[in-house]
Amino acid sequence: MSKVIRKNIKVVLAFLIGVSFTKIGVFALNKIESKDVSYTPTSSNVKNVQEAIEELYTLTKENETNGYIIVENGVRYTGLNPNNYVLFNNESWRIIGIFDGRIKIIKEEPIGNYAWNTTEINDWENSSLYNYLNTTYYNSLNSISKSMVENATWRIGGWTSTDITPLQMYEYEENTQGASSTVTKATGYIGLMSASDYGYASSECYKKMKLNNYSNSLCINTNWLKKGAEWTITPSSYTSNVAFFINGYANPDINYVTSSLAVRPSLYLKSEVSIKEGAGTRINPFILE
Repeated sequence: MSKVIRKNIKVVLAFLIGVSFTKIGVFALNKIESKDVSYTPTSSNVKNVQEAIEELYTLTKENETNGYIIVENGVRYTGLNPNNYVLFNNESWRIIGIFDGRIKIIKEEPIGNYAWNTTEINDWENSSLYNYLNTTYYNSLNSISKSMVENATWRIGGWTSTDITPLQMYEYEENTQGASSTVTKATGYIGLMSASDYGYASSECYKKMKLNNYSNSLCINTNWLKKGAEWTITPSSYTSNVAFFINGYANPDINYVTSSLAVRPSLYLKSEVSIKEGAGTRINPFILE
């Protein structure tokens, strides 16, 4: 059956029309505009996930509080409750965004509490949590879901504190402005959201606030990634035994890697994964194939 959804101007147009470079060479913010169209998904001619999100995603409401999509260092969902729900491994996951043509998703609910590392060192690829997620947890996925997961490169450059904006944290994670940690990337199937992912998820604060001010009610009430105290993948270079986490006040902060905190797995989907149906809402999530 035909579904009324919103069709968006291609991201490439968003970059070409009205986009300017800043002094540090990153793209300035542009909101993707949209309009109602009729769209009938067909199993014989499905779009890949990237095209579907760029052109065919459904907004909760057209305002910054409830959720929309932005283009800044990726195509990102932001706001309190954007329509970014996806059924993966027969569970509810949500789409963080598109990065270098790869779709990044996160499990909606935690899988339990774990230490980032059982030894006091914040080397992600040699951590106990990395090992658990990329062996035990990855092998627990059903065969169809496992076939969709890319063995991806994760950018894990770190910084000393959260007294910076989401954009600055992203640049340190990507090592474009010189991360202060010695290890800046890792390879694996399963990871976690980054500290900058969390910052960008607040539509009202990612342009206005430093990450250490995210306990502000304005940020809390416009951030779909806020769940409670949980780990991010981003190490801190304050000392070698701490990493960034989201604290109980909704602020990104640093904590000892041996601390036990909630974990929500994140992963990148392969580019050939397609959306079979769905509108991205909680009751009608995207169905992958």
